[in-house]
Amino acid sequence: MKKVSDIHAIKIIFFITACYVGLWAIRIPTIKDQLQTDYVGVGYIMLSFAIGSIFAMIFANALILKTSTKSILTCTLIAEGCLWLPVPFIQELWLFMIFSFVFGMSYGAFEIACNVYASNLEVREKKSMMSGFHAFWSLGVLFGSLITSFLLEWNYSFIFNILLYVIILLPLSLYFVLCLESQVETKPQNSSKKNIFFIWPLLIFLLALIAMANALTEGSVDAWGALYMRDFIQVDGFYIGLATLSFNIFMVIGRFSGDWVRDKIGVFLLIFFLFLSTIISLIILSNFSSIYAAIIGFSLLGIGASSIVPIAYSLAGKIEGIDSGVGITIISIAVYGTFIGAPASLGFIANNYGINNIFVPMLIIFIILIIPVSFYRKKFLV
Repeated sequence: MKKVSDIHAIKIIFFITACYVGLWAIRIPTIKDQLQTDYVGVGYIMLSFAIGSIFAMIFANALILKTSTKSILTCTLIAEGCLWLPVPFIQELWLFMIFSFVFGMSYGAFEIACNVYASNLEVREKKSMMSGFHAFWSLGVLFGSLITSFLLEWNYSFIFNILLYVIILLPLSLYFVLCLESQVETKPQNSSKKNIFFIWPLLIFLLALIAMANALTEGSVDAWGALYMRDFIQVDGFYIGLATLSFNIFMVIGRFSGDWVRDKIGVFLLIFFLFLSTIISLIILSNFSSIYAAIIGFSLLGIGASSIVPIAYSLAGKIEGIDSGVGITIISIAVYGTFIGAPASLGFIANNYGINNIFVPMLIIFIILIIPVSFYRKKFLV
């Protein structure tokens, strides 16, 4: 049988891991009820996950340089599948937080390894590919959340939901990781920075800022979208998943077209358009409580969030004098660093002012960020 190319294999690996995220996004209300906690408790779970992710990310690039992206991906894919199995049986918040930290470590190492591999493929193929890779991530979240929404509507148990995903996805992930090369072509490393502890150039700093802002919006859908639909829009069953579904449908569209649009109009204009779409969506989501407004709002948010992180990873992996893994690690730490303070803060806002108001701080941040991004627009000509 002909071996699957590593380009297609890495796309499927993005897709498979994202299916688990889709499962998580729809089942958060189930987990919240299982733990008998409030919005702040959900925020603490996200916080634990973020700390675990960042802890792993700090060391991930060094491990990749000593082994290979393929080795790290193999270990983390096995861990991600196995770690899901105890989830339905954990009843205490503190225990779930510890478990979330371990899960975050696995996911953080996966995030670095997968994006380093993808960035190096861009260098090898000499064309923009990152939005396309991340489109398969969004497609996976969409598929995972859609299947879980149907299982929720049909009253299948959480345990069955998890077993179905792990039994199918874990063997598939191991097959496709075997299709990867042990190493891929990378740029010369002679004078490159090998760790994150140096004075960052302005472009890295800007990319980190916009990635952090995007993490708030994309993460808010994964963490709060189902709760927003259940508690603010007041729907149940399949309709709880409409936030994640509409968001990811339009994110998939945005990511599949993102590389083409980027090559046509340039990075700055694409980022400006994405910011505009995000700002409009956040205004809708924080002010209107109908199901139609929610669908429109999350759809526009999906477009707005579609290519910001892929652009950040792509540019960070190509900056002269910085190892590709280091650039990607900086962006990843910035993204997950956002969730150290954000989850508990957003949980506090949701508890005290309503879950719709978690989008207000994000709106303010994006409006402010337009100023430095516009002022330093020439920095994005990489």
